[in-house]
Amino acid sequence: MRTLQTSASLALALTVFAVSATQAPAAQRQTADQLDQKTLVAAYKQSIAEARAGRYLAASFGLLDQLHLTEASQIPDADVFDQWAQVMSCMTNRPSINPAAGVDFNVPPSQLTDLRDATAVPAIEEIVRRARHTRIVILDENHLDPRGRAFALDVARALRPLGYSVLAIEALRGVADDGEARARMASLAADKHARPSTGYYFDDPVFADFLRQSLALGYQPVNYETTRTNYSADPKVAQGQREKDQADALMRRTVTSFPKAKILIYVGEHHAAERPIAIEGGHVRMMADYLKEASGIDPLTIDQAGLSALPMNRPNVDLYAVAAPKAPRQSMVLLLHGKPLTVGLLAGSVDLQVVHPPVVLDHGRPTWLRSLGRTPSPVPQKLLPATGTRLVQAFLAADGDDTIPIDQVLVTAGKPAPWLMLPHAAIRYAVQDRP
Repeated sequence: MRTLQTSASLALALTVFAVSATQAPAAQRQTADQLDQKTLVAAYKQSIAEARAGRYLAASFGLLDQLHLTEASQIPDADVFDQWAQVMSCMTNRPSINPAAGVDFNVPPSQLTDLRDATAVPAIEEIVRRARHTRIVILDENHLDPRGRAFALDVARALRPLGYSVLAIEALRGVADDGEARARMASLAADKHARPSTGYYFDDPVFADFLRQSLALGYQPVNYETTRTNYSADPKVAQGQREKDQADALMRRTVTSFPKAKILIYVGEHHAAERPIAIEGGHVRMMADYLKEASGIDPLTIDQAGLSALPMNRPNVDLYAVAAPKAPRQSMVLLLHGKPLTVGLLAGSVDLQVVHPPVVLDHGRPTWLRSLGRTPSPVPQKLLPATGTRLVQAFLAADGDDTIPIDQVLVTAGKPAPWLMLPHAAIRYAVQDRP
């Protein structure tokens, strides 16, 4: 049950939440029984509320405290672990291995052979070449890995000279009424930056900066996530309802409202599939499939989640270990005999598949953060904690209080402090402490 990853789909997630504990490995079920469903759901929802309020330590360490656990690896439910991991990634910029999750699908041996035989070309160049021949580009992400959001900014920058001017983002807070949605997006465009109320996942400073810099490029933001709460009790049907609702909203708010514009749509992993894929116990049509049919436009669909180092949907083999050597220094698209190769859960369902280089750290921070226009900066000495763990946050001085940090790092007393990655701008600091 790991396809439901936005706040708008929380009702859908909770509808089938009980399945997780019963499907956990036997060694984990005892702990899951001790942590009953009510406790797990309460901790899950509380963590979401804390993250929305910008209380990152309460949303992560506090989640463990509420479950009376000392380590995240003890969390018995995959969805609850993913919530913890999502918040942690906002402070570390790195995904976490989910020990509560098993194998989601098996990779056919023929795909593994093709992946080994594949060649690679620079991803941005190939995306730009193909984006010239459509007016809709759909790029997905792994919700638990902020790196994809930095790459999304690279894509947005590269597409802007081609005339792409509308940016629809799944994670923007859903609104049922189209008029109210337009008003909120106009307000967001005027603000030019995200706030905690902007939507789910924008508590990640990288995501917030992707939006900030895209707005500065002149993109018109569009929200399209469903606001439905009356999902079917059947997870497969419920997922299909959500996909259709998203496509319908995109038709009204982008294709029809901006009839001559070129559109970049940024989505969670599965929504980019142009053909039904095997999730929720059956084959489900996804948003891109519905949108293609409704609009008559063949979108350029790009997956950067399936070949990530820690994919949300886990294959039975490490696809990244095979693909990563083909992208030693920059993000690449895979080809086989001159044609795009796609493998894994979205094989044959998207046009391109991107593999990113292995992460390199500089002063404890991923070097890919530099693509956001950042330079390493040491944490000011006066902000280092004497005891415990402290979250050191950097905000743009020009922003108000109701905003998202431009960067933040976890610092533990007595250990080397990761450096901040900051833009060339005036900065104000804040801290959150855990004893």
